[in-house]
Amino acid sequence: MRRGKGKLSTFNWMLVLLAGIFQITTFILDQIVIQYEEDFRKINFKILSKSESRSAYLKMNNRVSDFLLAFENTVFLVSASNFSEDKKKFYYFSNIFDQTRLMEDILNDKMVIDGLSGRTIQAADTNNYELDQKEFSFEKYFRGLIEDNHWLTEQLEKNPDFVIKYEDLDGIEKTSSALETIKAYVQHNNNYLQNLLDAMAELGIKASSDLDNLINESSKIENRKQLLLLLGVSSQLISLLCLLILFRRLLMNKVYKSKKGLVKL
Repeated sequence: MRRGKGKLSTFNWMLVLLAGIFQITTFILDQIVIQYEEDFRKINFKILSKSESRSAYLKMNNRVSDFLLAFENTVFLVSASNFSEDKKKFYYFSNIFDQTRLMEDILNDKMVIDGLSGRTIQAADTNNYELDQKEFSFEKYFRGLIEDNHWLTEQLEKNPDFVIKYEDLDGIEKTSSALETIKAYVQHNNNYLQNLLDAMAELGIKASSDLDNLINESSKIENRKQLLLLLGVSSQLISLLCLLILFRRLLMNKVYKSKKGLVKL
């Protein structure tokens, strides 16, 4: 039996070439899909982080809002009552206690502090006799408020009826009772807690906007990944089809030659 030359026809070579091209295309598409999956994981991590940040801002916003409302209720209750001065001091001091705990929670919340980083408060510099306005970071100023509240607590523990003597800007000597001082501290703290409330609202809105953008980006990446997967499968199928046609042609050619007593590849 005579062995054939083993040559492939031009069309068969084209089938081999197409099968190889589509196999390479499938490999390239798979690598792009892998990269998209990595991007998708990164986006999802950002979505999770941003969602937690937004929740932290909203939670703190609600706490500050609830506290300010509670203070307004306290002022209304005390103003409309005939409570003794000691009882009024108790109500206002309970606000001081809640304020201090709230501000300490703010400083202990890393997400909130990171969000407030770079933001400033315009406030009077208590280290300056003229009380000139100065810019403070949120964290620094609230730490100062906490220290002032602790100082007030110590004064009340030493003497619940203490009196503070001070000079106003005109140099006139004045006095402030314990009740007046506590009330002034509460109102002062609330002014800056209101600033914090506004800042939390802005951060919450920005976090929501960023979260929407991240979700849209995640959706785009997922759609592209699914499209590339579909193209990869299609390319693989086309490559297999080319090989199937090639093997069929080779087999038919072998059968045809066998009938003539020849064996060709």
